[in-house]
Amino acid sequence: MIVATALLLAASTGCAIPTADADAQLALDYVSFDARSDRYGWRTLNASGCTDEAVALLTRYASANDARLSGEARRELTFHAGQALAFAGRDAESIVHFERAQDAVAATLAFLRRGDAALAAARSAYAAAAGDSMRLRIIDGFIACPDASYRVAAHCRM
Repeated sequence: MIVATALLLAASTGCAIPTADADAQLALDYVSFDARSDRYGWRTLNASGCTDEAVALLTRYASANDARLSGEARRELTFHAGQALAFAGRDAESIVHFERAQDAVAATLAFLRRGDAALAAARSAYAAAAGDSMRLRIIDGFIACPDASYRVAAHCRM
């Protein structure tokens, strides 16, 4: 029901994903779905200001593919939904998605809550586990630009 509502709203805003395209994406393996960069990929939708459509697509993909997704892929999908909302400046809405992916996003939650000590602790824990990853550079951006919006801070150290 929520996805149908989002698709109807998308049609009125120019962000509509053709049904055949949305259905084709549901059949993709996770890596292909996540990396899709054409007009209707979730990342392109989000970058184009179609946040609700991107979140609806991520949610629909997760639901349709739950049985075949790894735990890490499920957490990433939830993380990406939170990230899409945070990029749109919808911090309060993003937090529930980040909380569902807790082990991957403690630093993001600390940044959104403006908790400097928690952010530093999360950075240390993540660096020990992940080394030099893109997410670590994002966390470093949160630290470097603590008063910036998520969109700005996430790219401060890229």
